[in-house]
Amino acid sequence: MEKPNDNTSEDKVFQGQDFSLKDLSDCTFTHCQFNNCNFSECIIRNAKFISCTFKACNLSLLKMEGCRWQESTFIECKLVGAEFFKCESKFFTIQVKQCFLQFCNFSGLPLKKTSFNGSKIIECYFTQVNLTECDFRDTDLSGSVFHESELSKADFRGARNYDIDVRNNKVKKAKFSFPEAIALLRNFEIEID
Repeated sequence: MEKPNDNTSEDKVFQGQDFSLKDLSDCTFTHCQFNNCNFSECIIRNAKFISCTFKACNLSLLKMEGCRWQESTFIECKLVGAEFFKCESKFFTIQVKQCFLQFCNFSGLPLKKTSFNGSKIIECYFTQVNLTECDFRDTDLSGSVFHESELSKADFRGARNYDIDVRNNKVKKAKFSFPEAIALLRNFEIEID
């Protein structure tokens, strides 16, 4: 598929489109739906996705410097190597539901009240991120790093495989469930019987 006419698409549904290796830089998509689309290695520099929904899409290895993700939702998508920290942070608002994320970097972004519910978030980076009131319920956080982040009132009930150092992250009123919450003591070098 070539770039949309005038680089702008509004209220369109894209079904099964192959955008892999395509250059969608500087395009704007508003209120669009992408179902079962392949964006693998797509170039979306300075593109804007405003109020868009991605369902069952492959968004691996995107080149997204300066990209705007505003009120966009990912459902059952695959995101590998997504360098979200290179995106525009001012309007950054996403929701992630039952997705597979690996090697993604959210460092420095405002993710307050973001839902990651039911997702696998493997070896992702959350450094200096505002994750206040985020929903991590029922997520697998294997190998993911939380460093100098605000996790106040975040919900980790049912989450597993997390490694959160409470000495360098703010966790006031965050919710955890037992027995996984024992992992919060890992960095204190204590023995628990």
